Amino acid sequence: MKTIKGLMLGIMFSSTLLSFSVPAFATEESSTTASEASVTTETSVTKTKAIEEKKEIDITPKFKINEIKTTVSNKGTIEVEQVEGMTGLKGTFKATVADKSVLSINAQGQWQGLQAGKTTASLDFDWDAKSMKKIQEKYPNHQLIKRDIAQEVAVEVTPDEEKSVDITPKFNVGTINAKIGDTGQFKVAPMGGVSNPTGTYTAYIPDTAKDIISVDATGKWKALKTGTVDFTLDFKLSAESTKEIQDKNPGSTLTRLDIATMIKAEVKPVGIVDITPTIEGASIEGKVGDTGQLKVKPIEGIEDTTGLFTVSIQDPTIIEVDTTGKWKALKAGTTEVTIMYSWSDETMKKLAEKYPGYDFSMKEMAQVIKVTISEKTTGSTKPVGTTKPTGKQLPATNETSTNMTWIIGMMILGLAVVGWYKKESVN
Repeated sequence: MKTIKGLMLGIMFSSTLLSFSVPAFATEESSTTASEASVTTETSVTKTKAIEEKKEIDITPKFKINEIKTTVSNKGTIEVEQVEGMTGLKGTFKATVADKSVLSINAQGQWQGLQAGKTTASLDFDWDAKSMKKIQEKYPNHQLIKRDIAQEVAVEVTPDEEKSVDITPKFNVGTINAKIGDTGQFKVAPMGGVSNPTGTYTAYIPDTAKDIISVDATGKWKALKTGTVDFTLDFKLSAESTKEIQDKNPGSTLTRLDIATMIKAEVKPVGIVDITPTIEGASIEGKVGDTGQLKVKPIEGIEDTTGLFTVSIQDPTIIEVDTTGKWKALKAGTTEVTIMYSWSDETMKKLAEKYPGYDFSMKEMAQVIKVTISEKTTGSTKPVGTTKPTGKQLPATNETSTNMTWIIGMMILGLAVVGWYKKESVN
């Protein structure tokens, strides 16, 4: 009996414990299921928020033009607005013109009026791959949206009004003030949108002044000689510059006014050198038959100068002087010779080489030489090229016999001395 009661009590105790353990297991399982449901709900919410945060950005191109109004041959370019906050985006235009004879548009958006008329153009644009990549990098959390909507613009092309471009040359210099040896360059002002037109220059300089200044075909001028001159300057556009102007002004007519441009040039020397000649000596003294040579002092260190004498003799029966300065006494008497001298071309060339750019001046003055000619003593001689006798002269008559007598006398005196010496030796 005791054994049976013990078993019964054990079974009852085990049942009681089992009744407490079953709800605990149920609660734990219920808690685990609820936790898994909570995780699933949070993941779903997160995904929903991520989808909601994915914004859109419209990259549909917008054109900076509502209509095209132009003239025949005129050109232009369609511009596309950049995506917000970006620059340098590029792409390809897709344009369709209803009447292609009126207007043309290429893939770069460049248009040109072809003929007068009205039409419409449908404009579209595709961003290139490089630009799309830039946009995506700029907006990584945005979805790029491009609407397939082309923009319609009205087109009106009118006849081109006759336009002209003035190609009358305007020179940078109107007056030249220069010194001998100076140089300069003529230039033409911009014309027809060409900043540095090229061409050929022509200077119409009077023949009497061509030694004052020169101008070559490139427009370079050079001052040559002292003087003043007015001359006409002209310019003819080169074929290259003419084409360049026409390209910049399509449909325009190049016109030129028939107006001459006068240039005034004044050339001055670098300096002035006085080359007034000076005759050596103030007088000529001599005897009838004597000859001599007038001389001029060296000029500016140049010794071998040459030139011509111009003389005026008060009494030409007393002396004669030729253009080289050589004179000859004709008869006894006194007179005056007025002398002027001019340098030869050879001497002037030497001076110009020594003083480039300088002018030379000579005083208009004559030099007066006094002339005294006496009668020639018998037997006297006068060397050519001297102006008067110099030194003491021996008598002119019986000059040879007098010398012989003097020699014989000296010999006799010598013999007498020798005889006297011998006599004294004997004694």
